[in-house]
Amino acid sequence: MVNNSKQKKESKDNIVLILAIILLIIILFLIYKIGGYLIDEVRSAFYAKDLQETVLIIDTEDTESISIGSVSNTDSTEEKQEEPEEVIKIPTAVDFKSLQKVSKDAVAWIYDPGMVINYPIAQAADNDYYLRRNLSGKASSAGTLFMDYRNSSDFSDWNTLIYGHNMKSGTMFASLLDYRMPNYYEEHPVMYLYVPGKRYKLELIVAYTTDVNDAIYQFPATEEEREAALNHAYRLSNFESGIRPGKEDRLVTLSTCSYAYDDARYVVIGRLVEE
Repeated sequence: MVNNSKQKKESKDNIVLILAIILLIIILFLIYKIGGYLIDEVRSAFYAKDLQETVLIIDTEDTESISIGSVSNTDSTEEKQEEPEEVIKIPTAVDFKSLQKVSKDAVAWIYDPGMVINYPIAQAADNDYYLRRNLSGKASSAGTLFMDYRNSSDFSDWNTLIYGHNMKSGTMFASLLDYRMPNYYEEHPVMYLYVPGKRYKLELIVAYTTDVNDAIYQFPATEEEREAALNHAYRLSNFESGIRPGKEDRLVTLSTCSYAYDDARYVVIGRLVEE
């Protein structure tokens, strides 16, 4: 009896030890994965910053700028007190010669004043290559913003599709989802798009949650199909821009995952205005 009890105790102890080892392995694996993800995020941020410092051209004497700040009254009898303003200089141009030394796939650059979006746009032979690669072609969980392979790289199509990840860190296209709040559009109504030799204003017109089968992804060919796609977008939009593109206007659709439901996407559409 004593031996049986001892054997049972040893057996239980062995089971507990095995479970403890398994739990420890799981914890170490999670630490490894989370640590690797965080390190990759930091690397991606430094990589993007390095590109920005290398290729963005800011002419302090000949560039557009915006101020972020406000004026408030503390008392009607007192003078107005101005809160500190942050002046943001809009880049004049992008050095595409330097950018394309990094990758010949670089076709554009997108910049949003006061926001995180400030990245190159690449175009590959398919829509998979840059999902998990940076512009240099190295592995990166943040990937690279990329143009649909079916589009013309010079933005001459009626609608050009640009894809980017919705990163938990808030980088890449994560901030697009802020347009779900109508007042956010009032503060951020435009972005800037750079191609070799040109800078465009991207006047935002609609933003909404949809799925991968939305008409805006289908490259509508006829005027009727385009009008139907736009009407659909305006009905779903989270803000009212008051802008209706004309027949000759070119659009750019920025697309990211929204996680509102399976295969949900969030799109922000703007029209190109050449400067």
